[in-house]
Amino acid sequence: MQRGLSRWVARGLGLLAMVSTVPAALLTVLAWTRARLPYNEEGNHFDGLVVHHEGSVLVYAALAVVFWLVAVSAGLGSWRMLMRARGHPGGDAQR
Repeated sequence: MQRGLSRWVARGLGLLAMVSTVPAALLTVLAWTRARLPYNEEGNHFDGLVVHHEGSVLVYAALAVVFWLVAVSAGLGSWRMLMRARGHPGGDAQR
């Protein structure tokens, strides 16, 4: 792959990593706060006004894990592509 194209791919992956970190962090906080809510007599989370179903916490946590996996893999891919474009030995550059 050409060095110029590799840098653009690395920048795109870096942008994807930054963009997917925001919903991952928000979903993590949402799942954590919902999991700490008290239960009502039916086994659902209740915050005083709204009843949240017990399974919603699991869905929020699963979505957070997916977004974190996307963010980490895109960040590592971006770093590796950038190292490859610069010709560093750790980036598996082809000579």
